[in-house]
Amino acid sequence: MNSSKTKPARIYFIEMMGEPGSFDASVYDHFEDKENEGQWFVKRYAHVPNMCIKTCNVCLGESLPLADDFDGLVLAGSYNSVHDNTEWQKQMRAWLPEIRRQKKPILGVCGSHQLLAHSEGAEVVRLDGGPFAGTFPVRLTAAGKSTPLMQAITDDDCFHYANGEHVVNVPPGSTLLASSSRVPVAALDFGHHCYTTQFHPEGSDQTLGTVWRYKAPELMQNYHEDDRGDRLVENFFDIVKQIVHQHG
Repeated sequence: MNSSKTKPARIYFIEMMGEPGSFDASVYDHFEDKENEGQWFVKRYAHVPNMCIKTCNVCLGESLPLADDFDGLVLAGSYNSVHDNTEWQKQMRAWLPEIRRQKKPILGVCGSHQLLAHSEGAEVVRLDGGPFAGTFPVRLTAAGKSTPLMQAITDDDCFHYANGEHVVNVPPGSTLLASSSRVPVAALDFGHHCYTTQFHPEGSDQTLGTVWRYKAPELMQNYHEDDRGDRLVENFFDIVKQIVHQHG
């Protein structure tokens, strides 16, 4: 048997919910794992075969992994704005260029979408009219319809959003994959298997809806469980696995 066919793909999930004290973590107290989104992710995708998922919380000072320690990277969302310029954001900005140079597959979500786009010259601003919160449809571009990241995903499929800021323009050298009603830059391809989404494919209606539990509870009713997030994340896993198998 060719061992490359069974070699597990190593995924690192980088938690970056925010500087301690910069958000109300008590909204997650009713969850078994509290605000530990790394554990949410591990449990949500434990069923996927040939995968090994590890986590790192950069906001708590945990060391970011070396590029040789993973085959693919999932970068989480954050309560912190890209304009906060926190210590953990400085670490991410210093770390990511080398990961990009090595062409490691990346899936960046929400705040990570904004962090990567901003680092490439895009503008990130507050949304007019308040937060974009709920489960909403996307509209795929021609590139979005042909990318392996969006395989089996079609126009009007829904994803979970929970954001107060957004990326205004497509940064140079990247390609727009999807838009949504109030978020024109909803998904990007930066090349070399680096993708980002403003929506949260890794989250559920429960984990995203609870964000608004105290500050805007009326927004919780905007979420429903009928989304295509799992399909997109597993598409990303398939991309990583294919690269692992190619390289043996």
